[in-house]
Amino acid sequence: MKVLILYASITGNAKGMARILAQFFEHAKAQVTIGEMQQTDAAKLLNYDAVILSMYTWSGGTIPEESQDFFADLKQIDFTKKPLVFGLAGTGDRYYGQDRYNTAPDHFAAVLTQGGAIQGASPIKIEQGATQKDMPAFATFTKQVISKVQSVQA
Repeated sequence: MKVLILYASITGNAKGMARILAQFFEHAKAQVTIGEMQQTDAAKLLNYDAVILSMYTWSGGTIPEESQDFFADLKQIDFTKKPLVFGLAGTGDRYYGQDRYNTAPDHFAAVLTQGGAIQGASPIKIEQGATQKDMPAFATFTKQVISKVQSVQA
């Protein structure tokens, strides 16, 4: 199984989540590629069985500035020809209010789903950086995404 993990990170928290997820997927024997959203052509997603996006939510509840071009390019891709399973991980700060907390993953989920991609697990949403107490959520997320990939490829 080929898994692409992309991140947009300003403080290092989303990059840290991407690295944690890479370890979980590698432990499950997946072939993992990791990189930054802003340096990735969105059409490259078509070469993978699963794509995991890790990002932060910018003030006002918006997607990260450095992911806006990638986000726009996702809207142009048809994911219905070859099933693509996706998962999302977000980091946020409750300081900005509950209605703006960790909403970037929801924006990405909407675009990917509209393009025909299949959500493999509920998003992981954490405040600030990942800690040891978040590891069970990462393990469950990984298992759910792998299970979804296996079911759509069967």
